[in-house]
Parts: sequence; C-alpha cells; structure tokens
Amino acid sequence: YRTRLRAYTMPLMNAVARSGMTPTRVPSSGRINIHSKRPIGPVVAGASKSDSSSSSVVTFKSIAAATAVGALLTLATAGGARAAPSPFVGEFSDPKHPGCLRSISGDGAVLEVQGTDGTPGCMNGEKQKPWSLTGEVVKVPSKAPEILIDFSPKGGPKNLLGKLTEEGGILFPDGNTWSKKQ
Repeated sequence: YRTRLRAYTMPLMNAVARSGMTPTRVPSSGRINIHSKRPIGPVVAGASKSDSSSSSVVTFKSIAAATAVGALLTLATAGGARAAPSPFVGEFSDPKHPGCLRSISGDGAVLEVQGTDGTPGCMNGEKQKPWSLTGEVVKVPSKAPEILIDFSPKGGPKNLLGKLTEEGGILFPDGNTWSKKQ
C-alpha cells in the first residue's frame, strides 16, 4: 500500500517543489503538508498569471486542479484498480478422491483451499470429512505461477508445491492432478 502511494505522491511532491513550495510528509499520519516560501495571497476567482494584481495569487483553477489530483490519488490508493484473479481460484476434481470437494478461493497471494475427503471418494454417500487449508501463490518470472499448500492440518506436508497445468489444473509432485471444473 505504501509503495503504491509513494509512486503516486512523489511526482506530485516534485511538481509542487519546483513551483516554489516545499512538501513535507507527516510520518504519524502520512499526510503531506505544503509550505510556501512566499505568501500565497488571497484566493481570487478568475485570476491568472497575466493578472498584474499579484504574482502569488491562488486561483480557483489551481484549487480545482489540486482537488482533481487528490481525488485520483484517493481512488488509486483505495483499491480503485483490482488485480486479476489468481489462476488457482476455482473448483477442481481430484481423481484420488472422486466427487469430493476441492475449492480454492480468495484474492492476493494467500488463498483458502477447502475440500472434503471420503473413503475412497464422495460419490456413493460415503461419510465426508471437511477440511480447510491455506495456499500461497508463488510467482517466478519466466515460469507459470505455482502454489504452496500447507497440508499439515490434515497430516500432509507443510509446503506441497502445485504447478499450474496448461489446462488450468494443478499438478502435484506425486503425479496427482486436480483438474479445473468448467
């Protein structure tokens, strides 16, 4: 969040500094205060640089421009733009547990993995045991996304690596593949 905010505010702060004003960040609140090296003067409707009354007049136009920039900053930092959903999000079928739930949900790097297990599956009225795990999306440049799922709450490995298949499924090291349902 702070990195995104800094990316938007630094160009604004540099532009303000070039115009003879000094921006300072208040660490406790993250606010930016702007201090003028010269008196700003009164707000005058319709004044411009060609107006000879004062060279330090703040116009409604400049206030409107600053307000617009502030609104854009607010939208950009308040989640106005959303990231694309993870390719791991969805419903899957597991050939080792036919008919049992395999579902991955959430947004961001940490996802919720839910499912049920039956003996051997869940298609013939077998008793089902629900479980819930977490998975972390791993993005390596030049590779397809991968997911590390913590199966330790149900007696499995802590960081089981799942690789995204071309069909959108998840391939695990033991050769089992969860196929993505359409």
